[in-house]
Amino acid sequence: MIDGLKRAAADVFTRPALWWAIAVVFWIRVGVLTVLTPRRADAEGMWEGARAYLQFPSHMYDSAAEYLARLHIIAPPGGLEAFVSPPAVAALAAPIALLPKPIGVQVWTAIDAIALVLALLLLYRTIGSGHRLAQPFFWLVAGYFPPLFADVLAGQRGCVLLAGAMASIWLERNRASLAGVAGGLAASLKYYPAAMVIGPRPENRIRYAVVLGAVLVLVTVVTFVPLGVGGTLFYYQHVLIPSLASHNPDCAYDSVRTLFMRTIGGEPYAQPAGDGYVMVSSPVHLPGFALLLSYASALFFAAGAAWGAWRSGWNPAYGMSLGFALGALIPNEVWPYQWLPLLPLVLLLVVRGIERRRYKTLAVLGVFLLGFYRAPCDLLFPNLWTIAGVAVFVLAVWENRIFRNETF
Repeated sequence: MIDGLKRAAADVFTRPALWWAIAVVFWIRVGVLTVLTPRRADAEGMWEGARAYLQFPSHMYDSAAEYLARLHIIAPPGGLEAFVSPPAVAALAAPIALLPKPIGVQVWTAIDAIALVLALLLLYRTIGSGHRLAQPFFWLVAGYFPPLFADVLAGQRGCVLLAGAMASIWLERNRASLAGVAGGLAASLKYYPAAMVIGPRPENRIRYAVVLGAVLVLVTVVTFVPLGVGGTLFYYQHVLIPSLASHNPDCAYDSVRTLFMRTIGGEPYAQPAGDGYVMVSSPVHLPGFALLLSYASALFFAAGAAWGAWRSGWNPAYGMSLGFALGALIPNEVWPYQWLPLLPLVLLLVVRGIERRRYKTLAVLGVFLLGFYRAPCDLLFPNLWTIAGVAVFVLAVWENRIFRNETF
């Protein structure tokens, strides 16, 4: 009887229809909650930045610079004072700035969602798995992944970056120059996709890196032209550099730096309590040591990505995904949606783990992904997201051998 129950359970849990049904539930959740969200502060901020870029580009960063100079942190999203992104982002969003703000915000959210679907299709096509359970699990895990949900819900631009990165990975095999163009366009919006130069095949790497760098520089220069020399220098001196030094105590920030600074550096952070917030700090106060660990970790992650790519035999999809994932691990401040660069790595592990029957790896990955289940501010310690993200990255680097000698 027991054997019969085991066979019945195995039969049920190996049916693709079951996992497709669960995947559909997760994606319905993403769609419904996105539509019902009353406000998208990040998309509103992009609209404000794009409108300023069209109307008064040389002074578009005055509000952000004033806020940074006064409070030494980046302003909450939603207004022009929070727009610290390079002009390429404003140029990207310029068409929606021609629309009324409420309409433009929704149109941008739809564009970001379409870019998400395109990115996932390109990644799955690159993987090219024929396993009957790989595809439903691929879409199920993507639909569950909370940073993806956070990006679409806020109307951010992470999915556009993801689409550019996945296009770059998809093109790398046969069109290395076009792959570099896609990577350069993505890097012009946020610099971290440039780290994908870690992963291309050795015969494509130099050409890929040169094209990516050239496109990045070209787009950056062209989009800065409306600001003029004075506006460009103002951005770098009074916005970009101060924003990199921003240390926001908001519990929604959960970067690797804040993990070390909050646990052993004694840096206070705001935690919800009743109807308000309370400031919490660790009894350990070693800020110098914590800062040293945060810098050392960045070097460790970069070295780990390069080592994993090399150990995989320079599997381009895996190696470039490792480089792309550094965008979640290295920045000083990371919002929940900024963990989205880990998604390609997660999905590669899921698909290859299923194909290779690496059930222990899949189980460990599942436990790590549970660390993202609740929003950081809903947790006793918000940097649980950081721990989960680092764990996923380390697991992916450690499992480099399952990607060796693959053709994708």
